[in-house]
Amino acid sequence: MVTQISNLPQRNQIILYRIIGNDLPPRHKEGQTLSNLRFILEHEPEFPNTRKLFVLNRIADAANEATIIHLLNEYQMEYLQIPFVEHEYQQLDFRLEDFPEPDFLHSNHYRRYSKVSKLRVLDYTYHDKNVYAMNNNGGRNTALYHARSIPGARWIMPFDGNCYLSNNGFQEIKKQLDQYGHNTKYFVIPMTRLLNNTELLNVDERPTTPEEPQIVLRFDATEEYNINMRYGRRSKLELLWRLGALENRRLKAVVPWEQLERPYSKDKGNFRIAGWVFRLFSGNQQQEENRKQASSIRAFNRLLAIQSYLDSLDESIARRTFRQEKLFLYDEDAMAHWRYQFWSEEPEATAMVLRLQRQAEKILQGACAATRPPGTHDLNGLSHHVTILTLARYFVGEDAYGQCAAGLIRRGLFEVQPQQGAIPINSPHMLDFLSDQGYAFPTLSHASTPAKMLDYNVSDLARSDLSTLLDSVRLLTRMQALTHKDYLEIQSVVATLVDYLVTSPTGIHLAQMNDHRGTYYDLQITALAAFADDVRLLLRVANRCRMRIGKQFDADGSQPRQHGIVNLATFGNVSDGNILPTAAHESLNLLYWTLLTRGIQNAGLGKDIWNYRAKNGAQISHAVMTHLKANLPNASSRMRLIPLAHMARFILTRYPNEFDEDKNWLSQHVLDFGTALDETGENSETNAPPFWALGIA
Repeated sequence: MVTQISNLPQRNQIILYRIIGNDLPPRHKEGQTLSNLRFILEHEPEFPNTRKLFVLNRIADAANEATIIHLLNEYQMEYLQIPFVEHEYQQLDFRLEDFPEPDFLHSNHYRRYSKVSKLRVLDYTYHDKNVYAMNNNGGRNTALYHARSIPGARWIMPFDGNCYLSNNGFQEIKKQLDQYGHNTKYFVIPMTRLLNNTELLNVDERPTTPEEPQIVLRFDATEEYNINMRYGRRSKLELLWRLGALENRRLKAVVPWEQLERPYSKDKGNFRIAGWVFRLFSGNQQQEENRKQASSIRAFNRLLAIQSYLDSLDESIARRTFRQEKLFLYDEDAMAHWRYQFWSEEPEATAMVLRLQRQAEKILQGACAATRPPGTHDLNGLSHHVTILTLARYFVGEDAYGQCAAGLIRRGLFEVQPQQGAIPINSPHMLDFLSDQGYAFPTLSHASTPAKMLDYNVSDLARSDLSTLLDSVRLLTRMQALTHKDYLEIQSVVATLVDYLVTSPTGIHLAQMNDHRGTYYDLQITALAAFADDVRLLLRVANRCRMRIGKQFDADGSQPRQHGIVNLATFGNVSDGNILPTAAHESLNLLYWTLLTRGIQNAGLGKDIWNYRAKNGAQISHAVMTHLKANLPNASSRMRLIPLAHMARFILTRYPNEFDEDKNWLSQHVLDFGTALDETGENSETNAPPFWALGIA
């Protein structure tokens, strides 16, 4: 039944809102919002009995918002502010668990998707961040609520920020409102896109209007915009469909993890089409032309722009505290504590440092004395030697150790010769296929050739723990054993390695591993990205790595993905016949997760992975404790679990009000596994970082 309403004189005003958000390159040209706002203020006519307001919708850049306000004040325009509250935004997380299978972004299913489909999957993971920061429908609803509070308001126009009404367009709308508004609550306003805003200054004729329309609502209309339909995901279209408009666009399939549109409104069909509105130029002509290709480019760039904007928000927040020169694995406070203990001749610290010094002396007399150290291409050996020497320099204070470590780094990273057998990728099709796998982002442009890492063979890159090497570089630079020039050159090498591991077939293959090798890959990428100061990639991996938990672990802490692995030499030298292959790799995997937790904690970035609960109930914290308890009675296993037990206890100290049962159990049993002195030796086979007890646990 159609509701009729009399033309009461107190309800005769039109309230026209423009909802202004953030620029989103590449969808918009930077600064286009301000440019278009000025054009509206300078050229849009005044309309009879119409009140104009502007809604500043969660503009995160305070300087940008201040400039907009200054411009509005200059033209004496009214505005509302919906603030961007950083603390509220920081509470939001990615949606990682709603897909058909765990770790979906590394699945074969995802790999077969088109670029746009992949980007839509990624877009869904940002859903809650998008809903808050973009606030697309939230801004429109704010306009509705505000207008309904105005006593004289009859018609509400919650238009997008770049919409421009010409005199003839408005008059045509007003004519329809006056003629049919007594029994029609909703009017659909067709829209056209401009390639040049100045076209409006000379001609005011009815244009062709193929674009998604705007909506005008009567003050007593009960429909609102669905706040669960994020920007880029049919935000306005959903209400149009609900009213029965644009039914031909409703045929697109909906993937199972997406928000479903609401059913038809009780007001379905109670709308009319009226007038027209212009959308001012976005700054990118290729996107605005009335062609199907332009529509596709526009949709792709919109998704890309949303994710890029949200990533930039996260990065800007993270950079307030993140410092790439801060140690990634080793804890500086813990190292300082051990050094003071050594200086005060505390027995345990003295024994540990003397053992460290003996190993450093052997390296000093061996690798450092050689004209060209053996195993130059062995990154794992290089990392181990450099870490031992650097720690010895830190604790003992002997410059020779630092100079030797610096020399090994210069010869190992700057003077390597290309090896034979590397196969470059020359196929443009293959490069394009690989460009949006793993942690790379889909792009419409053709993929560039990945960086060449011919100096090291693939298996060495896959097996080498570079996190301690990079911490050593940080320490050596502080101790002036490496120069600032050395540091920058190493950063350049690391940036190349990051690019290689993210975009090459080798790196993508490692990223897609669903056992300890995938965890190890994430550990290396986070360490490398932190050193290269690539905060955006660091955040991406630190957040997305949690998707692996539900794939690798069951709720009871078991690791079914490790059961099929029998080649123990793949990662590390696990060869003890008394320990089962499965148990060895389970221990390795948990060690890598624990180190990854420590690195992310030290960096102060990302969400908590130690306590994260996957959809199937799996948790790293529970898996570690279950594994330790199960293997404590096994004498051959205990020695290998010393680092894991001590590191787990150290991590638990970061949770003062949680995990009391686990803390109590570890406090009682950690020494049953053994002390750091029992494990830290030249022939250690635990795959733990050298002398982990002096700063990681």
